[in-house]
Formats: sequence, structure tokens, C-alpha cells
Amino acid sequence: MQVTPEMMREQRFKVKLSGFDKDEVVSFLNDIAEDLEELLEENSLLKSELDTMRSKQKDLEDLFLSAKQFSDEKIRKAEADAAVITSEAQKQADSLEEQARNSISEADNKSIEILEDARVKADEILEEARLKKSAIEHEIMELKSKRITLLTDLKGVLGSCQSWIQEMGNVDSRQQ
Repeated sequence: MQVTPEMMREQRFKVKLSGFDKDEVVSFLNDIAEDLEELLEENSLLKSELDTMRSKQKDLEDLFLSAKQFSDEKIRKAEADAAVITSEAQKQADSLEEQARNSISEADNKSIEILEDARVKADEILEEARLKKSAIEHEIMELKSKRITLLTDLKGVLGSCQSWIQEMGNVDSRQQ
């Protein structure tokens, strides 16, 4: 049985010889009833506050769960985006690396071609120089031969001139 403040106020006891003072007992019961009434009101308020707090706790738990789900989804999306970006960056890097390899290969081929052309031109220039040297050496030999011939002819002419001059000198000396 649950005792209420009203039950305490209305409770009556049998009177016996040498029993308790009736007014004191009623006063005591009224005081206890008032205390019980205050305690029941306070208990009711506390239960109400507890229900409110539990409701707020449930709301906070729901909010936390929603925030966690949102955060987890954002993290998954960011990781997926990062994977896509990383993959695309790797593809671009691979493409750029391939282009660089091709450019280097083309540059190597071009430099080999230029070097070979330079060697061919150098060989042509050297051959032309050899031919010109040979032609110049031949001309020098011919000029030396002509010089010798000219010197020989000049000596012959000079010898003839000297002989003629002597003869003329002899002729003049005879005429005197």
C-alpha cells in the first residue's frame, strides 16, 4: 500500500487508556504529511527533469550519430576524391614522363643526325682541303719547274746579251 499525504491526514487511531495525546499525534501526522507532500512534489519535479534530460540526451545522441555519419561520409568522399585526383595526377605524370622520354629520344636522334651530318661535312671539307693542297702542291711544283726553266732561259738570254755586249764592246773598241 502506498501512503499519500491525504491518507496520513485522515488517518485516525483508536484511543486507549494511557495512550498518546491525540492533538500531538494529529499535528505530527500533519507535519509528516506536509513533508511527504513536498518530497512527492520534488520527486515529481525531478522525474520531469530526468525525462527532459533523457529526451535531450537522446536528441544529443541522435545529433552525434548524425554528425558522425556525416563526418564518415565526408571522409569517405574526400578519400574517394583524393584517390581520383591521385590517379589522374599519376596518369598525367606518366604521360609527361612518356613525352619527356620521347622528346629525349627525338633529341638524341636529332643530335646523332646532326653529328653525322657534321662528320660528313667535315670529311667533305677535309677531302676538299686535301685536293686543294694536292693541286697547290702540283702548281708549286709546276711553278718551280717554270722558274727553273725561266732562270735557265734568262741565263741563256743574259749569256747571249753578255756575248752580244762583249761583241759590241769589241766592235766599238775596234772602231776606235
